[in-house]
Amino acid sequence: MTQLPKPSFNDDPKSFAFPSAHKRWPIILKGAIDDVDQEVKENPDLKKSGEEIRGKIESFLQYLESDGELKPFTEEDIKLNPDLKYYNSSLEEMNKEKRVTWLTGRWLNTECFLYQILKLYFLQSSEKHWHQYDVFQRLKNDTFHQSDTGVLELCKRYNILASQLAEKDVDLNSLGILFKEFIDISLWGNATDLSLLAGNVTLEEIKSAQGEENRKKNEKNIVVNNISDAWRALSSGNLGKRVDIILDNAGFELFADLILVLFLLDSNIASEVHLHCKEIPWFVSDVMPKDFDLTLKMLSDQNFFPAIYSNKDDAKAITDLHDSISKYHKSGKLVVQSHKFWTLDHKFWSIPKFEDLYKELLKSDLIILKGDLNYRKLTGDLLWDPTTPFKVAIQDLANSKLPLLSLRTCKADVVVGLENGLFEKLSEEYKAQGNELGSYWTTTGKWAVISFSDGKS
Repeated sequence: MTQLPKPSFNDDPKSFAFPSAHKRWPIILKGAIDDVDQEVKENPDLKKSGEEIRGKIESFLQYLESDGELKPFTEEDIKLNPDLKYYNSSLEEMNKEKRVTWLTGRWLNTECFLYQILKLYFLQSSEKHWHQYDVFQRLKNDTFHQSDTGVLELCKRYNILASQLAEKDVDLNSLGILFKEFIDISLWGNATDLSLLAGNVTLEEIKSAQGEENRKKNEKNIVVNNISDAWRALSSGNLGKRVDIILDNAGFELFADLILVLFLLDSNIASEVHLHCKEIPWFVSDVMPKDFDLTLKMLSDQNFFPAIYSNKDDAKAITDLHDSISKYHKSGKLVVQSHKFWTLDHKFWSIPKFEDLYKELLKSDLIILKGDLNYRKLTGDLLWDPTTPFKVAIQDLANSKLPLLSLRTCKADVVVGLENGLFEKLSEEYKAQGNELGSYWTTTGKWAVISFSDGKS
């Protein structure tokens, strides 16, 4: 077997791991402290238990900033959260290479440890209030609250399209174009500059030369684009397939994902869609099952989106969309589930070892993996040569019978599947803009990849 490349380490100044561990993590922990303070302020009965949690987070922050060693979880910790035994095994393996400290360890693994430790502090409280507490919930809600303009635009445009889908049979070519549009919206988690949103869009306008021109313009920052391969695989044979989405962020991004879900079900490309969530608060904004429920609640809450509900037509647009999502969820066509695997520090190469999850995913005709973290876990967060084929970088997953479509805006070091010379070209351009490290173009979120493996290679 060819030797694998090294992962990103927190003490590598050329890696985005370095500013993440040294600057971003302390900001996240300080934000968690502020949130606990706010919760105590709103619930004075929690003062004593809140202060205990606050103290633990403060001590952890100091320990992290002083580059302390990662410590194994105790038996008591594992009783509170059995998943932590996997982390102890992982730490034991990493320590064989070198003693793992917070500011020198592997970026991906240490950051996963960070969120498990945070969760543990809440589980350790004698006050039950904290056991299911999400220290990032306020932040998730605030971010979504500020997205009302994008939410309304997407509601209006989708409802126009949905009525057309209901009125007539749409040919496969048109469905393929629409599929690419909705994948784009889900990729960027962003409602701007997409041809789907240009005017009171009709199917004919989307298929037009102008629609094609808009699509090409939007694709210029997608440096790997296998979307046609994914569509070919999904649309072969009969429609009415099963699609699974491994979710990333709550808020507007989840809303954009739900628009994709509606399209897949309304068009009968899919007869069922399964959304996979995290079981604990994870990487600040990741979707937990409750975030799906809260999103539906917020969409129907006049006080959450008062500007939308102040206009009769706008209120109908958001209500219609909410009702469509809710209808599919109640009928069992839209399924929300979670699994401990998604909050382990494992590479996704080990999915087949988790038999229940693997068996479930094998039922899927397309597995869409959202976001940067899922991409890093697919590729092992290793520093592959950028021209390495995606199917090589995902190792045994390439012949796992799992059809994988990764939608990722680039926010970390690893990127694969690039044409020869493209990495260097973009690095030079990024450096010419006044940035010290040209290779950091892969961390800005300005570029994206859509990478596909049919699972049969």
